[in-house]
Amino acid sequence: MSGSGANLGVCFYSDRLYYAINDAEHAKNLKHIGALHFNFDVLQALSQNKEEQVTNIKMAFDALHKEHDIKSTRVLTDSSNECWTTLPKVVYDNADEREDHINILMQGVEREYIEPTWHTISNADFRLLNLRKRHVMQGYEILTDQIAVTEFVSDFELGEKWEALEKKGGSFMMIGCQPCLITIASFVLGKLRAATFIQFDEVEDIPYLWMQKSAHLSWMNGLHEHIFIYGHQGYDIIEAMQGFWDKASDVQRIHSLEHIGVQAEEETYGFDLACAFPAILLSLDI
Repeated sequence: MSGSGANLGVCFYSDRLYYAINDAEHAKNLKHIGALHFNFDVLQALSQNKEEQVTNIKMAFDALHKEHDIKSTRVLTDSSNECWTTLPKVVYDNADEREDHINILMQGVEREYIEPTWHTISNADFRLLNLRKRHVMQGYEILTDQIAVTEFVSDFELGEKWEALEKKGGSFMMIGCQPCLITIASFVLGKLRAATFIQFDEVEDIPYLWMQKSAHLSWMNGLHEHIFIYGHQGYDIIEAMQGFWDKASDVQRIHSLEHIGVQAEEETYGFDLACAFPAILLSLDI
């Protein structure tokens, strides 16, 4: 057990919890990367706060907390239970305008049950608004109630952490792949430009849905020097979309420690590191 404590990064996909624990004394080093399997859909259990299933996940969290002396944790949240939208800064600057827009976007949900978070983007005249329902976050909060410092992170925020780690510069797109959902975030000079996500039934549907959405979001078809893919079904997503992305873009699937730019004690893993990428990134002090 480390005396200085460590940071725990966590993400969920389907029936799995992926986690990474940093080495507090050595930057870009990880003490452990792992995956836990459950016999139920973890994200569904958390978003619906299913008591028995959340209790099982929490037992795993508490075991990690105790074994590795966790001082803080960052958890990737479920994009399908969030609302992302870009609004003019004049809306953000006016309290009444802010509330009016939130009420419109979350019509039928009482204000006390809504958690808004505003993010700066590359265009200083706009802000990105992320809305969550408080009851959806209760399951996440139960998991982490024994850890002093907790941060809940949305998919579109991973690009800024990736930029801080790799310092890619230029323009790039991050695409997170989940069962029946992909998240898309565009960055210019390391700053978030815009973000959205697409829900689908079959991978083959993504090109059509991409064209449909990009007709209103022109940045999706803009030039990106790099397109980084992580998560589940990455190869299938690339195959389905390769004819729709700019041919000059360098498309990379993030699936190895070398690619991520970190080191860990383990050399081989019984799971795809592309799925654990968010947990690895969130565990680092960057």
